[in-house]
Amino acid sequence: MDDALIRSVSSVSLAFGLDWLPVLSGRAGRIARRMARQYRATHLVIAGDAAAAVGLACLKLKGSDRRRPLYSAAQNVARLYATGTVALLLELGENHHWLVAVHDGAVVARTDKMYVSAQQARHELDELRQAFPQLVVLGEARSPEVLELSAIAAAGGGHSRLQRVGRGYFGLPTLARWILPALILALLLPRVWAVLRPPAQKAQPVSIVDASQVWRAAHKRAGRAVPIQGVPGTRAVLDSFYRLPVRVAGWSLVNASCEPAPSHWQCRARYKRTGLRADNSALIQAALPGWDIDFVSIDQAEPAWRVGAAAVSLSQVSVHDAAHNERHLWSALQAIQPAFTSMQLGRPVPMRVIAPRDAQARPIDRPRGLPVYTLRQVRFDGPLRSASLLLPYTGFISWKKLVLSIHDMRTVDLKSSRLTLSLHGDLYEIQSEPADSVGTTIAPSAHAAADVSPP
Repeated sequence: MDDALIRSVSSVSLAFGLDWLPVLSGRAGRIARRMARQYRATHLVIAGDAAAAVGLACLKLKGSDRRRPLYSAAQNVARLYATGTVALLLELGENHHWLVAVHDGAVVARTDKMYVSAQQARHELDELRQAFPQLVVLGEARSPEVLELSAIAAAGGGHSRLQRVGRGYFGLPTLARWILPALILALLLPRVWAVLRPPAQKAQPVSIVDASQVWRAAHKRAGRAVPIQGVPGTRAVLDSFYRLPVRVAGWSLVNASCEPAPSHWQCRARYKRTGLRADNSALIQAALPGWDIDFVSIDQAEPAWRVGAAAVSLSQVSVHDAAHNERHLWSALQAIQPAFTSMQLGRPVPMRVIAPRDAQARPIDRPRGLPVYTLRQVRFDGPLRSASLLLPYTGFISWKKLVLSIHDMRTVDLKSSRLTLSLHGDLYEIQSEPADSVGTTIAPSAHAAADVSPP
């Protein structure tokens, strides 16, 4: 908070490097100012109408910066990208590399940070990619251009303008802090005996019922951010692969892949020019409906298309527990395993959940025995034709990527084919564990995958 940077752009000033903290809904403005005084911040900005977060900074404004409007650069970026997950890395000078990420119009916690080297910033960017697989980094290939400081400054408004924090009692001069209690004591002296009573009981901690409610709400919020494509969404992308021509107008398919978005699949294929008379014009004329072709070289083309299939959130489905899956789902997968070259299911790990906080911004302990979401990393590899066998068991999987590959093979059997499909995703489950076995903020980590074959 003390390393915030101020930059003048046009007629305004931008603040970089704020600390962002979550705020419970209801009386957010009062709570945000209380938190600002607690952290000895000089300025704050309350993000959004619902005020789910507050940005804090300790600034020492000098000269013209006092007269210019002061805006949060991170909140301006959040306003420019109200949907999706976007990251921006800007060099603001020597030893000043600014990294910010926004998700659905909100600044991601632990971003809006300044790093002394680009290497440190890119290391943090790589961690963001793991937490947000669909992260779009401005300035990278096939991504929007990097924002200029002038564009960030132009997005400023009341939503992102920093407000001064009232100094309160401890910000008064020393003499005033002595006089004020003396005046109050003189006014209350006639009633001093009325206040001589046993001390009031300490406020009771949050009850188990209240803690359970806020933790269930936290899990529900986390579940809303996880898309489940289910059987309909998986079937839609498989049908798209089935319709994909292996050869078209003298061009041969090399590979194809699809990644999920909230309302559709974003797909891309790679074709290689193999016919002597094949050309771009013929491929464009023979293109499937919805193709947007990018000719990456004289001999290679990449058509992109969308497959409509809206996902539902994890909080909208009733997933099974780990014991049920290990008995029933694994048995079903073992039955179809001969049709695949590889099936891998990882160990279950808790889903990332941000602990709710009380009015004093303290984390609320998670009650014992509260059901939590867990996830297993899954991967299936095999012939494209075998994917239909897997389809009935995809109801609770959040897919990350599906990849179709073409191989030259002389012989074909049950497990081998020219067209092979690789499916990567997370299988979600529900599980009840003691409170002390699950942390308040848990991020999925890499873990060994286990074959579904019994030991």
